[in-house]
Amino acid sequence: MKRFACFNLRTFGLSIACLDALIALCILGLSSFYLYNDFMDFTQWQQNDVQILSPFGAFVATLVDYVLVHEFSQAFYMILTVTVWVKALINLVVAGILVDGIKQRRLICIAPWLINAYVSMVIEVAIFVSLEVKIDEADASIDRRIARSVLFGVFIVLNALVAYGIYALYRMLKASTNENRALQESIVETSEGNLI
Repeated sequence: MKRFACFNLRTFGLSIACLDALIALCILGLSSFYLYNDFMDFTQWQQNDVQILSPFGAFVATLVDYVLVHEFSQAFYMILTVTVWVKALINLVVAGILVDGIKQRRLICIAPWLINAYVSMVIEVAIFVSLEVKIDEADASIDRRIARSVLFGVFIVLNALVAYGIYALYRMLKASTNENRALQESIVETSEGNLI
């Protein structure tokens, strides 16, 4: 396979890597903005009169007090945003490594993107299945379930197609590397035979 749709595999890989990096940057920006605003709200929270010697201890005590007593849902969204921020950072780093791997024809740089994509798909499937298992009567309307299933199906199929395209690029680069290695070995053997 040398082409994916109308693209050369290298062009396709670079396009996907750049798109992945752009999406990761947008998510990082939005998550950072949300976390910054939440942290500014966090510094305004009421602190107990308990004297704690270290500033970090005061921070942790205030956070635990806030989570347990005040706004659990707000803390949940804060933790969820941190998780999304970390995932976006991983995607950004892996996309950068993918760009370098495609430009330099390094197989070891393409593998992290593939691993990240496959692990993400497994996690998405697990989340979808757990949501479907935990459906209650209020959320069991057939329209919502169909919409959620179609949306999940579209995204998982697109992710699988993109991952297959990058895997085809990986196989193509691996085959060309093996061909180049065999050609170099035959040239060395021929030149050694001519010298003797």
